[in-house]
Amino acid sequence: MTSCPRPEDLYLYLEGELGPYDARKLEEHVECCPACRDALAERRLLHEAFTTLPPFEVPEGFTRSVMDSLPEPEGRKAGWLTPLITAMAALAIGLFGFRVFTGQSFFDVLVAVNRFFGSVIAFVTPLAAKTLRLGSVLLKLAGDLLSLGFAGLATLSRLLGPGGVMVVIGLGALLSALAFFGARRFLRQGEQS
Repeated sequence: MTSCPRPEDLYLYLEGELGPYDARKLEEHVECCPACRDALAERRLLHEAFTTLPPFEVPEGFTRSVMDSLPEPEGRKAGWLTPLITAMAALAIGLFGFRVFTGQSFFDVLVAVNRFFGSVIAFVTPLAAKTLRLGSVLLKLAGDLLSLGFAGLATLSRLLGPGGVMVVIGLGALLSALAFFGARRFLRQGEQS
């Protein structure tokens, strides 16, 4: 084991859950590393202390006593009727305030609101229909392009064979690495100037 083991590996070793190869590597590492040797000795003491404790028995009725000590939940709310009444009262107060401050009748207000929402719906509905249609066309186009791309890749991989595919993947990885390190160098030069 070239680096120090994780604390979890020490516990797994003490529990006998580590495989034979990993256990042997850990033992070889502990022989050479005093810090890991001390850590294993500490964990061994803790492990022995925990495994020698007598099993803890939960007393009869413990769950019931805990549940009885919890406070009672609050009563159920009024449901949907209270928010509905509150909304209607707010609407009535708003309409009354509008009548007082503007002098217009409730009927005039309702007609104006109806016209406003009608014009909004008349504007938004065709726009939403066109957007949905455009979205469905673009989605179909993307699906067609994707299937063509996969078909092209399949044909190309059949033509190149396994060796050719590995060469293409290697070249792609090389170009990606060059682009990545070139971009890093470019960004560093920009920071320095």
